[in-house]
Amino acid sequence: MDRTSVVAAVQNYVGHVRRAGIGATRAFVYGSAACGSAAPDSDIDLVVVAPDFDNLTSREPLLTLWRLRAVTDSRIEPFPCGVRQWDEDDSSAIIEMARTEGFEVPLP
Repeated sequence: MDRTSVVAAVQNYVGHVRRAGIGATRAFVYGSAACGSAAPDSDIDLVVVAPDFDNLTSREPLLTLWRLRAVTDSRIEPFPCGVRQWDEDDSSAIIEMARTEGFEVPLP
């Protein structure tokens, strides 16, 4: 799985996320897809950053992230992250991995 195809899959997925009403502002790929060691059938570990996730009152936005995989790319493994959480969290191993070893996908 090359980086170009990962970026295209993520951009398509985030487009669907936005159309579903989740205001994704940033997206970060981490894990094997970011390190260049992914096999063709590897998953795409993805942090989706949106203000919607800062003060959740419902699980619906989280479920939406997972449902959208079915209509876009089932390899995507979304991890929801609030904007404040992305900026301030120093306890999540996933967020730290995305910050240090991942890459940001440019969003239109």
